[in-house]
Amino acid sequence: MAVRSSGALPLTEIQTEFGGSNPVGMSEYYGDGDYVADGTTDGDGNAIPESGALDVSDFYDTASAVALTISSNTSDVNIGTLLTNASGNKTNDDVALTINNGVTVSGSDASTPAMTTGTGWGSGRTVTIVNNGSIVGSAGSDTSANPGSGGGKGGASPQLAQNGGNGAAGGNGSASAGSSNNGGNAFTHAQTNDTNLSVVFSTAGTRTGGAAGTHTVAGNGGGGGGGGSAGQCSGGCGGGGAHTGAHGDLNGPYGGIHGNSGGATSGGSGGSFNNPNHPAFCGHGNNTYQSGGNGGAGGNVGASGGNGNSGGGSGGSGGAAGSSGTDDGSAGSALAGNTNQIS
Repeated sequence: MAVRSSGALPLTEIQTEFGGSNPVGMSEYYGDGDYVADGTTDGDGNAIPESGALDVSDFYDTASAVALTISSNTSDVNIGTLLTNASGNKTNDDVALTINNGVTVSGSDASTPAMTTGTGWGSGRTVTIVNNGSIVGSAGSDTSANPGSGGGKGGASPQLAQNGGNGAAGGNGSASAGSSNNGGNAFTHAQTNDTNLSVVFSTAGTRTGGAAGTHTVAGNGGGGGGGGSAGQCSGGCGGGGAHTGAHGDLNGPYGGIHGNSGGATSGGSGGSFNNPNHPAFCGHGNNTYQSGGNGGAGGNVGASGGNGNSGGGSGGSGGAAGSSGTDDGSAGSALAGNTNQIS
């Protein structure tokens, strides 16, 4: 039961609340002393002095608190659990929690705050925190993925001793961060459905939300260059870049064949100049018709397409890879939850 909030206040009432010996004296009740826990505050949030002038009026609307100390680095602290483990009761007991100098309380992952009040506190309870260390949320995860579409199209295969077509550039990756990229909160007041519990940072210390992580989507592969043609004999078409880029177009009736379209992560192979459907013509040792060049392979995810080979004309250039796309999550909060009840 808290000390009265106004009127004449006898020392015996302070003694009843905080304990002590007889004859009773004010010097027994300095903050961080034998009977008054470090960080104990009055109803207005003023800490009980630890030295110097001390008056009975400093104890208006105060209550004895269970003293808890975090003396070494730890993670995922639930204050309610600490109190229960110390044989306290969330319904009836206030808490005076001290985090020692140089100690860091951290979150083990971004979904869990470094420190939380927990729930189930009784009406009128107060947790007073002396943070001489650091409360730090976990950083969000860095994630990556392959693109879902946008591979460069392979270069075309011409006829009549022309140069092979250039492969198209792969599309850029497009990223959208998810919840796993968000940083974790440092301190969360978890009892959000009422005003039962007040949290007072009499010493704020360092309270830092976790840094945001980044989601990265790789760029698409460039299309392969088309093979150069030789006379009426076309070169092979360029393969499509990943993801699912189309192979190049075959623009002549003789010689070259299509390359393959790109797959999900691998570029398609370039087409050969040697077309088995025309055994009397191109690419079969016939001196009348020269051979065209093979098409270049499409690029894998994040890679440029290969250049086409020369025939009578030059092979086309492979298309450039698309750029990776990135998107950051949100940084965690220093204070979260029922922040109206945090001071």
